[in-house]
Amino acid sequence: MENKQDLEYQKIKIGDIEYYIVDSIQDFRAEDSFIHRSNKLAQFDGNGEAKKHVGTYKGEKGQLISKFFGYYDWGKEYKDPDKKRKTEEAAKYAGTIISNMGCFFSKSNLLKYLEDAKEEYFAQEQLYHFDISQFYYDRLNYIKSLPDEYLFFTIYDASDNISQKQNRGYIRSDNKIWSIWRELILPKISYLSILKLVPLDNLNAEPIFYFRVLLDYQFRSFVHPNTIEIPFEAEVIAPGAVEEVKRLYRLGQEKYRKEVLDYMPQCPFSKITDERLLIASHIKPYNICKKEKRDDQALHHLNGLSLSPTYDRLFDQGYITFSDNGELICGTQLSAITWERLSINPNAKNKMRIFPEGREEYLDYHRKHVFLDDVENLL
Repeated sequence: MENKQDLEYQKIKIGDIEYYIVDSIQDFRAEDSFIHRSNKLAQFDGNGEAKKHVGTYKGEKGQLISKFFGYYDWGKEYKDPDKKRKTEEAAKYAGTIISNMGCFFSKSNLLKYLEDAKEEYFAQEQLYHFDISQFYYDRLNYIKSLPDEYLFFTIYDASDNISQKQNRGYIRSDNKIWSIWRELILPKISYLSILKLVPLDNLNAEPIFYFRVLLDYQFRSFVHPNTIEIPFEAEVIAPGAVEEVKRLYRLGQEKYRKEVLDYMPQCPFSKITDERLLIASHIKPYNICKKEKRDDQALHHLNGLSLSPTYDRLFDQGYITFSDNGELICGTQLSAITWERLSINPNAKNKMRIFPEGREEYLDYHRKHVFLDDVENLL
């Protein structure tokens, strides 16, 4: 008989420990006001503040973050004559401890973030105060030098106090890793996801909180605007021939779409067969095939899946992927309620499948470079 917990919760492995994901809060944008001054956008001034906004603490949404952290005393009045927020003062005054060394970043996640952000560090689609490329390798080497996968820290309530009537919940930490992640991440295009975890072998254990950083899809290195090559080099084309090349390119895309939909005439999720509502979604991104000079892959029908728009976005941006035998693999970047509304059960024993024959090389690329999670850490 199936364990009831297996039906309710996704599972994840971090290091050598296996956990249930009992709750999550996703996609808190990294505001410029929070970012370390070295990464700030040119349009903003100031040094940035070390407290991170995590929602409001009043009303229905407030109940959600209170239940998530198991903390209900947000924003109490305090008086700190030294106007400092060191550890002992935070515990004594309103900066009450929310979780005492029960939060952590993972070394592997921070390294993946830097890999995803490398192109933006060097090409800088956004306009920054500084040339941020000068910081990249020092930051990368520092994270590589960390001895442990788990990077634990304590969080405190740093909310606006009740008299301000803003009900904005903030957290902060005095541990070094908190300062480090503020230095790594880039404003506006970075997000914070927090997973609430309990170990598989002890469901009554005190929960711990896994803080993960993510980059907006279009700024990830493999799809960054400055890495995308146009499908032809205009400067080597004879005068007057550009429109003809564009026409041939459009014909190539149309042929690709027709062949993908002919081979896979139905979206496996929605069961839609109306080709007007289907997208021929690349498995290995088109621009990567072009960059690698693999034209044979760029428009190969086996490098495509027929998906309706919502599921195309899930696959294209790495929230889901497929194994070599075609079995659906769900990431941990979405909340349980979102999966439910998508009519996907990440914990189903008999998961939906596609026919993978001939797609193995493309699926391998997608799992390693597009999918947001590490497949080996999903249980």
